[in-house]
This record gives sequence, C-alpha cells and structure tokens, in this order.
Amino acid sequence: MVQSSDGQQGSAAGGGDSGGTASDDAAQDAALDGVLARRDVGAVFQPIVDLQSGEVVGLEALARGPHGTALADPSALFAAARRAGRVAELDWICRAAAFEAVVASGLPPSLSLFVNVEPETFSVACPPDLLVAVTRAESMLRVVVEVNDRALATDPAGLLAVVDRARASGWGIALDDVGVSRDSMAVMPVIGADVIKLDLRQLRRRSPEDASAITMSVLAHIELTGASLLVEGIESEDDAEWARALGAAYGQGYHIGVPGPLEDHYRVPRATVPLAPAELDEPAAGSPFAIVAALPSRTIDLAHVDELAQLVYRTALVPGASPVILACGGRDDRPQEERGAGYPELESPPLLAVLFGEGLPVLPIPSLPDLRGVRVLHDDPLADERFLVILCEKGPFAVLGWSDPSVVAGPIEVVVTQNPDLVHRIARHLIRRIPPPGADNEALLPWTPGVTASTDPAGGSARSGWRDRLGRHG
Repeated sequence: MVQSSDGQQGSAAGGGDSGGTASDDAAQDAALDGVLARRDVGAVFQPIVDLQSGEVVGLEALARGPHGTALADPSALFAAARRAGRVAELDWICRAAAFEAVVASGLPPSLSLFVNVEPETFSVACPPDLLVAVTRAESMLRVVVEVNDRALATDPAGLLAVVDRARASGWGIALDDVGVSRDSMAVMPVIGADVIKLDLRQLRRRSPEDASAITMSVLAHIELTGASLLVEGIESEDDAEWARALGAAYGQGYHIGVPGPLEDHYRVPRATVPLAPAELDEPAAGSPFAIVAALPSRTIDLAHVDELAQLVYRTALVPGASPVILACGGRDDRPQEERGAGYPELESPPLLAVLFGEGLPVLPIPSLPDLRGVRVLHDDPLADERFLVILCEKGPFAVLGWSDPSVVAGPIEVVVTQNPDLVHRIARHLIRRIPPPGADNEALLPWTPGVTASTDPAGGSARSGWRDRLGRHG
C-alpha cells in the first residue's frame, strides 16, 4: 500500500530499495522503531472510476510515512522495514490506518476500498492493538484486496488463504501489477480475481511482443471468467480512450484523479464493482488424482509415466515466461538427480517450482536451487501419486498417476488432461499444501472449504456487514 516519491503508484513490494546512500539508510533504520511503535503512518486515497459514467466507484489506499521525516516517502519506509525484517508489521499498520480513516469518514457502503497486502504478511497474525480496527473494517467496508503474482513465489499457500478469507468475508480480490512480466498469465486463473489491474506504464516498459501477449491473455481471461478489467496508469485522455478500446470497465491514474485525503462527501455510485459470490468456492479434494478420477485413464509402467511427463514438460515451456511447476515423486526411491534426467533446463527461472515426495529435504536437487521440496508423510494421499502439473502461457497441463501402495513396483494408473478448470483446481489444491517460508517443509494439511487461517488480512470471524448497509447482496 505504497506511493513512490515520483508520484507513480505501486505496491509496497515495488518500493524495494529506496536508492539512498548508506547514511540515508542508517537514518531511516534508526527512525523506523519509533514510527512502528507509535503506529505513525497515514494514508491517502486515489479514486477508481467507471470509464463510461465517470463515477467514482472505489478508492485505493496508499501509505504515507510521517511528514517531514526520513521515512516520509513510502518507498523509503518499506525499504527500511524490509531491511529490518518488519514488513508484515508495517503492512498491518498501514492497512489499519486506511481502514480507520475510511470508517470514520462514513464512506458510502457501495464504494469499494482497494488495499494491498504484502506477501510477508500472509503468515503473520494481526498485531493485537490493531485487531479492533481491522475487524470493524471487515464488518463495515466493501474491500477489494490487491495481490500480485510475486506473492505466489513468496508464500503460495498464504496467498490462497488470503483469497479464501476474502471470499468468506464477502470481500473481493484484485490481481495487481499485471504488465510487469508475463508471469501473471499463468497465475490469473489460479487466483480467480474479481478485478484484473492492467498497468499501462508497466506495459510500455515491455517489448511490443510481451505487451501484446500480456494484454491478449488478460482479455481472454476476462472474456472466459467475467472478471472486471481496471486499467491503471492513465495519464492522458488518449490513455483513457485506449482503456475504453480494450473494454476496461474501470480506470485509475493521474489523468482521472490524484492521491489525496478523503473528500468530505462522495456520491453513491449507481453500480458497484462486481464481486464473485462466496458460494462459488470449489469443494475440497483428497488428492490431485481424486479430482480427475472420473476421466478415462490408462495403466502403464513407471518408465512411460516419465516419458509422458517429459512430453508435457517440453510442450508447455515458453521462452520468456516463468512457469509454475508442481510435481510429485510419491514413494519413488530413485536418487533425485536421476529422476530429473531427461528434463531440459528452463530458459528463465520458474515463478514457482515445487517437488512433493516422501522424505524430501527443502532443496531436493542441489543443482536446481529454484526447486522447493515439500515432504509428505507416509500415509498422505500424495505419497501414492506421481504427477506433473504445469501452468504456463500455453495453458495448463497435467500428467497424474496413482499406484496401489500394496503392490510394490506395480503399474500406474494415469490421466493426462489439459482441461483448464480441472488443472487449475488441482494447482490450487497443491499450492494450499506448500508450507510458508522458514517453516518446516512438511506439507500442510489439505484445505477444507470454509476453514481459513486466522492470520489473514481480514482478521476475526467472517462478516458481511457492508452488505447489510448496502441493503442487497452481490
């Protein structure tokens, strides 16, 4: 929830290094403790408008450090917090400050408040002194939580916990920073966002080929899912016209409205930003193979399972894009390096690469530092399965195998599918089982619908008070 010093909006993750000298960093680091202890941050708000009617339909909260200090610039503030390992605490403080300001203002309940969530926050509980402000916001505000594809690489299960929690609370999800890279093309269907934020500034920094591929992927996703397109970075009337030409419902940028304090009065918009109803949440699944159990399968030996997986792997890879790769060796006792034979090296690092298996270390193959190992227990359903799931620009691919644990070195029942709904559901099931950074690498328990972590950005129990204030559901 940050605004960089040059006036270009961005997430706290985009703050990165403040670009100052060592003495600047030292001064900022010394000031950070006091800022966090006093909860001395504020927020400004940038309007989001309906591009047809011109009505303000939402506001994005953007953090501000204490005025006149070394941490006034939010990029410097978040850079100092990142150096100190306190980004999650700062993120909670910023979000609570925005919530308190909006609740106090009496914002019309049909206006949507867009707030960013830093990946570091996903597995960190809300500080007790901020919990009242956060839970009150959950009850009273119509919030859209902004996440980005980088969060999938940082804390995959935490990201989906945020999505699950938002849905349970009647809140929405926006996929932010689309245009930074082609990575978001594979991630969009997994997150299932209500709003896709396509950034014109970021697209202009890409090659024409990349920009075209990203834009067309977004348009295809919106056509298939009904998600709303929000074009950000609108700095001129020509930008606004281009956003309308793309079919964007909403816009954001300095040409439309600059960040600032909340106004004394906002008109009630005639239509709200549409959000997916919580009842569309998918059912739980015991394992990937259980999800495709109704599909035709074939029974083959392990060598041909490997050959099928390599066929899919070579087909799915696209130069210039970072795929999501989820694999499992089950109880396979072959050396890890041997299991990786026959798979070509990626041209660019994967956004996320995880290998599940019984007894795996955190780094299962030393020569592949991007590959994360997740250990499954002997009685885990994953221990009886071998699979390769790839999400990439070409689409989703999956090879899924199951073997009877009572038959040693027996045949493997295999399903190959490119059905997007099935593969994305499988991917979500697996991603929810990846432990957070720094934790033991044992697979998390399978997800149960309606049960979400208590450390998500909403905090407290699920409510839908803003719906009651609005007088209708949807």
